[in-house]
Amino acid sequence: MCCTEDAVMDRESRYVYDPKTCSFKEIETTWKDTLAHVGQTVGLAVILAGLLVWGLDRHWVSSPHEEALEVENAALERQLDQVNNRMTRLSARLDTLAERDRTLYRRLFQMSPISKDVRQVGVGGTDPYKQFEGMEAETKSLLKNTAEKLDKLERQMSLQKSSYRELYRVARERRKRLRQLPAIRPADGRIISNFGMRQHPILKVRKMHKGVDFLLRTGSPVMATAEGIVKSTEQSPSYGKVVEIQHPEAGYMTRYAHLSEIPDDIYSGRKVQRGDTIAYSGNSGLSTGPHLHYEVYDQDGKALDPMHFLMPDMNPESYRELERRTEKYRASTMQDDPASAAPAAR
Repeated sequence: MCCTEDAVMDRESRYVYDPKTCSFKEIETTWKDTLAHVGQTVGLAVILAGLLVWGLDRHWVSSPHEEALEVENAALERQLDQVNNRMTRLSARLDTLAERDRTLYRRLFQMSPISKDVRQVGVGGTDPYKQFEGMEAETKSLLKNTAEKLDKLERQMSLQKSSYRELYRVARERRKRLRQLPAIRPADGRIISNFGMRQHPILKVRKMHKGVDFLLRTGSPVMATAEGIVKSTEQSPSYGKVVEIQHPEAGYMTRYAHLSEIPDDIYSGRKVQRGDTIAYSGNSGLSTGPHLHYEVYDQDGKALDPMHFLMPDMNPESYRELERRTEKYRASTMQDDPASAAPAAR
């Protein structure tokens, strides 16, 4: 049985219970215990101080390398902002070109405008900028905005390039067609009989007059009214000596009849230019006097009124003068700009 012992214990001292004596015994503190206690306290203090220094360095104190990176990042952000502004201006200019394409060039060439659906090709669908996910909101917004503007510029430039390529092709075809359009008078003479029904001067019956007649002296030069290929040169009972020229790009055929002479260098398959002398007027065939009978046909063989094609006052001499002035102008522009001195196509 344990006995009790009345004793007063010092609160500042350390005690241990002894079951044999049923009493508390005071633990005597040695210098080793004191040293260990002090060591533990100092160690904990060092750890806490280290954590504090690490936190300050992590969040408030930057190294020279980190400061340099921050300066570079700020410079890159400013550069990206400038690039975005330039891309915005370029995109606005491309929009202006697209509007001019729609309202001027395509209308001029009677071409259908590019639809809005085509201009929006590549827009929508899945998000093509998933690689920016996970970045900070500001960085993600900046990079995504730049990528979107770059994609829009590429799309606009590609589409406009294709449009201009198509316009250039149509312009070339239109130019070829215009060169083969019978637009000038075949001879410098007064018109004495028009297209339409009339009393035939020899057969004395009403008959369709499928062309126009120019009053000319025998031997007057007859010119090709457009670029083309000589289809035939022959002698006809009604037309007399006749030359036919095919104009395939424009889809027409012209006929020159009642001629007195056809030069040897005018033969089937020969290519001629507008204004070239192809024959000389006469009085061959069913004719009452020297004149030139001139006809125009479409590709289906239907006779057309030549007056619908002739430019006012554009006789062969006027056309040759116009060509001389054009060549002189081209020569002067080539001298002013040597880089553009390439052979001009007729």
